[in-house]
Amino acid sequence: MSEIITPKELLESSCSTNSEPFALQNLGSYMEPEFSENCILIIDPGMKIHPRAYAVVRFEGELYFRQYIERGASKFLVPLNTEYDEIELKNEFETIGCVVQQKQRKQQALHYYHLNLTTKKMDFSVSGKAKAQQGK
Repeated sequence: MSEIITPKELLESSCSTNSEPFALQNLGSYMEPEFSENCILIIDPGMKIHPRAYAVVRFEGELYFRQYIERGASKFLVPLNTEYDEIELKNEFETIGCVVQQKQRKQQALHYYHLNLTTKKMDFSVSGKAKAQQGK
């Protein structure tokens, strides 16, 4: 009989020590509208977390995909969907990685995320079908 492995167990066993990018599926509506439920996220574990980054973080034994925000000396995990509460990172936390790309299942567009060093904000670019349409 084959063993069923949960996504959390898979992440902890294979990706937490790996420096190569990996894919995760976004479950839940915490990050809507930017990240729809079931979209595919490409996570770079080598990217250092920075303010406004979309990150996967382990905090108090749980994994979270949220936007990392700093307000003064305080640090927060903030969902983009305002129906959910922010999480203040009062204790130690571990950054699993930052989102560098997303793929929507029902769209042809790929979104790439990077830190704009001038504005210190997260920028994104679009490629694929959406980019071709923008260029027309």
